[in-house]
Amino acid sequence: MSKLEKITLKNQANKIINAYRKYKKKNIATISQYTNDNQTTDGNTGIEYIGGHDSRGNKQGFGIQKMRDGSKFRGYFSDDKVNGWGIYEHKDGDVYQGEYTNDRTSGYGEYSHGNGAIYYGYWVDDMQFGIGYEIWNDSSEYSGEYNNGKKDGIGTYLWQDHTKYSGEWKSNNIQGFGIYNYIDGRQYSGQWNNNQMEGFGEFIWVEGKKYVGFYKNDKKDGFGVYYWPNNRFFVGFWKGGKQNGVGKYIKGEAMKYGIWKEGKREKWLDSEDEFLNCLNQKNEEYASIFKWNINQLKKYLDLISNEDEEYKTNKKEVNNDDEDDDN
Repeated sequence: MSKLEKITLKNQANKIINAYRKYKKKNIATISQYTNDNQTTDGNTGIEYIGGHDSRGNKQGFGIQKMRDGSKFRGYFSDDKVNGWGIYEHKDGDVYQGEYTNDRTSGYGEYSHGNGAIYYGYWVDDMQFGIGYEIWNDSSEYSGEYNNGKKDGIGTYLWQDHTKYSGEWKSNNIQGFGIYNYIDGRQYSGQWNNNQMEGFGEFIWVEGKKYVGFYKNDKKDGFGVYYWPNNRFFVGFWKGGKQNGVGKYIKGEAMKYGIWKEGKREKWLDSEDEFLNCLNQKNEEYASIFKWNINQLKKYLDLISNEDEEYKTNKKEVNNDDEDDDN
């Protein structure tokens, strides 16, 4: 199990339940002992309070507070503010059970939404902050880091259909490096930007196809190497998910250079020199990769070990090629 997959707080959710039961048993019964002398109403806010007070008249100890909009709080006060464990029932059906500091949720707590979603985790100043676990009514779930109330940092999201992403997040968006596992077995490992594959990555298909290269807007875009499991390769440039620009096609021991446009080959080139002349200055850094043989390409794609016997290719002509039809 990877480091990312170990992030979970399901077991810690029992802390809030056990703590609530303890305080309920010990303190809820105490409320029946309070007389009308213990009940106050704020004329400006309409807030009703029944519970303990200190010598100055400030709320102290266990108490129940009812708001004008119908919301209700049960828990602990000190110095006239909510401090310690408490339960806040919102008018819309949401319920928070957990720790408070100076009237704000801070520490460990559980927030249950009226629509069935539940968050277990840590809070700072009324916002999710740190490690948390969240589950929705469709069984989707997230476990990982939060910052200022949003998924931010390292985390794993599991969708209802068991599609899964493990990696970096920024302000509720998939951002940075991460691994996305599709329900049909495909997997992408690489860079992301605003919930889309963007940057350098590796895409693997169940049937053995593999692409290693650059992406933009969820499409292969830039330089990349595409492999079919019967020793066929395309090494070259892509745009919008299709071969576009100069490339090298290998089939078995045969290889040839050509020019592609929008996924279709326009023409073959007569020689490697002619091909190199077609490379612009921006693409010259990939010139050496175009000269690699099958063995080197397989190592680049992590298909064979370094100890495998060197495979030599020649320049036998390719009579036909199969274009890529994957994004």
